[in-house]
Amino acid sequence: MTIKEQFVKQIDMPHFGQTPEEQLQKNQGAMVLLKRWLEEKITHEEAKARQEFLETFKKIVDEARPSGHKLYYPESE
Repeated sequence: MTIKEQFVKQIDMPHFGQTPEEQLQKNQGAMVLLKRWLEEKITHEEAKARQEFLETFKKIVDEARPSGHKLYYPESE
């Protein structure tokens, strides 16, 4: 048994595939969604709005986290 197989067996993580083929099968839904997003044609304005939303989201997440545990914007010393 490989280290990965031992690890998966020790913890209950049903979303992990036992083989690469099984994992690919489990990931099919997410892969289809990502492909659709990549192929989506959006306007420059929509892209800008999405980027602004992402930046706002990241700031909100970081503001809710304790000092020293920021995810997106490292704290300046």
